[in-house]
Amino acid sequence: MINVLFVVSYDVTDDKRRKELSDYLESYGVRVQYSVFETELAESQLDQLVRGIKKRIKPEEDTVRIYPITKGVRDKIVTIGKDKGRFFDQDVIVI
Repeated sequence: MINVLFVVSYDVTDDKRRKELSDYLESYGVRVQYSVFETELAESQLDQLVRGIKKRIKPEEDTVRIYPITKGVRDKIVTIGKDKGRFFDQDVIVI
């Protein structure tokens, strides 16, 4: 199973829907900006994430964009200031 880094950004007009979406996204990843999250997912997890997002937005009013970040591009990410996304760059050993 190969995980890919994804950047998820949103523009949600309603406060309640925005809060529900941000709470949902926090269960998947790290908030790196007010309306931007980073997460590492396998393909099946991405499908699940998309289904959950669709349940929480109104497509005629809200926008969510999901950007896959390949390994080569990921290594070239430049952060100025506090880097909240470095969580995913660390190797993790699960025992």
